Amino acid sequence: MVRASPNSLNEYNFANHQHLDAGAFQIYYRGALAIDSGLYSGSSGEYGSPHCRNYYWRTIAHNSLLVYDPREQFSRRGDYGNDGGQRLPNGRSEPRTLAVLQAPENGYRTGAVLAHGFGPDPQAPDYTLLQGDITEAYSRKVKQVTRSFVFLNLRDQQVPAALVVLDRVASADPAFQKYWLLHCLEEPKVGASTAVVDCTLHGARGPLNLDVLLPSADNLTLSKVGGPGKEFWVFGTNYENNVEPTRLERSSMEPGAWRLEVSPRQAAAEDLILNVMQVTDRESGARWPVSKMETEGRTGCLIAGPASSWLVLLRRDATRSSQEVQFRVSGPNPCRALVTDLTPGHWRAERAGAAGAFDVEVTAEAGAARLEAEAGAWILRRGAAIRFIVPRIL
Repeated sequence: MVRASPNSLNEYNFANHQHLDAGAFQIYYRGALAIDSGLYSGSSGEYGSPHCRNYYWRTIAHNSLLVYDPREQFSRRGDYGNDGGQRLPNGRSEPRTLAVLQAPENGYRTGAVLAHGFGPDPQAPDYTLLQGDITEAYSRKVKQVTRSFVFLNLRDQQVPAALVVLDRVASADPAFQKYWLLHCLEEPKVGASTAVVDCTLHGARGPLNLDVLLPSADNLTLSKVGGPGKEFWVFGTNYENNVEPTRLERSSMEPGAWRLEVSPRQAAAEDLILNVMQVTDRESGARWPVSKMETEGRTGCLIAGPASSWLVLLRRDATRSSQEVQFRVSGPNPCRALVTDLTPGHWRAERAGAAGAFDVEVTAEAGAARLEAEAGAWILRRGAAIRFIVPRIL
């Protein structure tokens, strides 16, 4: 990343060996669970091979987002296929100087960091927040693409951590299909709105549990793609890149062979995609219940553990707001709450019927407030008079 101003961090893609993976993530816990897929070299060749150009370098091989315009062309020569992913910055011609890289007309800028923060303990934080705008990573087929990550330290031996990912994708044409991707080494188990990704390679003990909260069940397609003949599948073509089995067994290569795809069924110009991933040990089989929670202008999740829970609320429109936030916490267990996309400054939190409101300082970098919230109706606002309207948990 290159700092462009005192208040922003911009992301650039300098081509060459850099992949088209703005906003992508990976997860490792007792094995590789959410991976970068593909291989640098194999039966397809090495650098610049058909596998590299059409899969390994491309967005479709990463845990990112696709917006598929069937007419999109990624190069004038036709040597790059249509994966539905991010554009080739300046035709993948690498910049020779920093000035060339940063010049807007050259198209190397692919996004900007909107918020970042962690805490409250800097050595063992309860949460880590990262939000970005990756609209510029795509062609004009998109109007806006933002991605928010909230990593949670659940402090539980059986389910130690969870990752919440909210994507807001607005396409130029409602007919362009949107895809949320998660790549894995082994065939996942898929339910109506849940999936399990396991990893047994080299004695790994995974797994990862996925809960899809948005799109809603009546508008959701959750499917798996992969297996023999479809390991590196790109809209009708498998860009295979095989290696000798003995070489694969002796090495640390993790080319992958499967992926999960989350996609809305109904055509829409704008979609929200909200996923919660939690990691655990195969022997424990533990999984914390996850439910969607919505308030005015916000969406999020409640992750309820046996002794504590986490509530995360994010703005649906990916903008910061000074509007009050109201939510309810239920049950006897303590709850940690994170409310993001707040304008910086002094905020005040109060629980209905309880004495002693407390102050929360929201920084410009994070734009988020973390609360220790007991059971009851809560309000977080900048101002004086407080009234309570309890939202519903879905």
